[in-house]
Order: sequence, then structure tokens, then C-alpha cells
Amino acid sequence: MHVNSPNKAAIVEGECTNFPHSMTPLPPAPNTVKPPPDASPLIVWVRRYRRYLPIPLVLLILMFLRPTAPLESLFLDTLTDLFGVGICAFGQWIRMWAWGSNAAVGKWGVRDRGPYKMMRHPLYAGNFLIVLGLLVVFHNLWAYLLLLLPFAYMYHTITNMEEKRLRRRFTEDYQEYREQAVPRFLPAVQNLGQAIGTTHPFGWGLAWRKEYESCCGWLAGVALLEAYQGICLRGWTQNWWYTLMWGVLAGLIGLTSLVLRQWKKATRPQGTVASSS
Repeated sequence: MHVNSPNKAAIVEGECTNFPHSMTPLPPAPNTVKPPPDASPLIVWVRRYRRYLPIPLVLLILMFLRPTAPLESLFLDTLTDLFGVGICAFGQWIRMWAWGSNAAVGKWGVRDRGPYKMMRHPLYAGNFLIVLGLLVVFHNLWAYLLLLLPFAYMYHTITNMEEKRLRRRFTEDYQEYREQAVPRFLPAVQNLGQAIGTTHPFGWGLAWRKEYESCCGWLAGVALLEAYQGICLRGWTQNWWYTLMWGVLAGLIGLTSLVLRQWKKATRPQGTVASSS
């Protein structure tokens, strides 16, 4: 004889109801579907090693190309070098501005202050300007083409991947930032007032700790290019003192960078992990 038990589970549309007190429903199965990849493995590899990929191109340029003086004038060459150093300094300032104005956010949030009011990727824009400035110092048309075009393509693909990650990680916050229609690289000059207004408080400590290596790097690069240029344009015999001066300066800058790196490690708070940008 079949008797309906009050403790018997009733199956309704795939769900169990009327469980006895000794039984509890199983929790829903976790969502094991992985989100689609942000980029191909090649792009991920390019981003990971983006600091080292230009080195072969730079070596090829130095091996097969020679720096030139505008109109074969040493005076114009000096002016061009100063202009190139100014471009490098401007790019470095943008990078420091980006870090310092977003010190409260650091690397773990949506940065939307300072130069981020004008462009979405001021750090990469600053890098590009530093490379451009060094090429102006070197001053060879083929060098511009061989280095600037790969850099532009590399930064375009990398930022595509990074923006997908930001959209997935900071959904609403990043969507709100994107709705401000801030360009990717070319600055929205009309937002300059907002950029300046959101600069303070400025984290000088973070800006310096993040950017001293970059600053020392391009300064040493300028010194080495000047030494190399002196040999190519004037010869070693007539210009040995000029080349030696720039070589010694590059060495001092490199030594300063090593000292600052050790100081940074010694003063890093316990429990923090070094990060790259």
C-alpha cells in the first residue's frame, strides 16, 4: 500500500522543496565558465616583455645607421639635441604627473585624475615621447620609421588588452570613466583645467619611486648618443675629450640609478611586492 509521506521531496521545475529538517538543499553549482581571453597569447607575451622588445631594433639602428646633423650644421645639431632632450623631459613629466596625481589609487584602481582627464594612457604616451626625443637627438630619418611605427603598433595592441581587463575588473567604475569620452593617447586639451584641478594632493614620493629609473634611463641614453654622435660626426682623434665626457656622464647616471635602486629596496615597507608599469 502506497502512503504519501509528508517528508517526501516534491520535484517542481528542477528544484527540490519540502525537505525534512535533517536535509538541506545543495548550494547552486559555481559558475565554472571562464571569461573569454582579453587577447591572444602573442599579445600577452608582447605586453610582458614590452621593455625588452625594442632592444634588437635599437641595436640594428646603431649598427647600420649613423646620426646626422641638420644641414650639416653643428649649431643646428646642438639645437636639435636640445629640442630632443626637451621632448624627453616632457614625456617624463607626463609619467610623473600620472603617478603623483593618482597616488591614492596606485596600481589597484581606476586612475582618473591628473593627465587621465585628458587621455586614457598617459604612461604609454610619455614613453612614446621619450622615444621620440631620443630619436630627435639621433636624427636619422630611417631610425624614425624603424622605431616609431613598431612602438605605435605595440602600444595600440597592448592598450586594447589592458582596457578589456579594466572593464572586466572594475566594471561600473571603469564604465563611468569611459563615458567621459577621454581619448586613448591624443590629449583632450579642453580638459586641461580638470586635469590640473585634480592634480592635488600630489604624491611626490610615489612619483619619484616609480619614475627614477625611467629618468636615469633616458638621461644616460642621451649621454651615450652624444658620445656616439661625436665619434661619427667629428671623429675620435679630434673629439676624444667630448666623447669621454659624455661617456663618463652616462656612467655616473648609471651608478646613480643603481644606488637609488638599492635605497628603494632598503626602504620598501615589509610585505610589499615590487611592481612594474
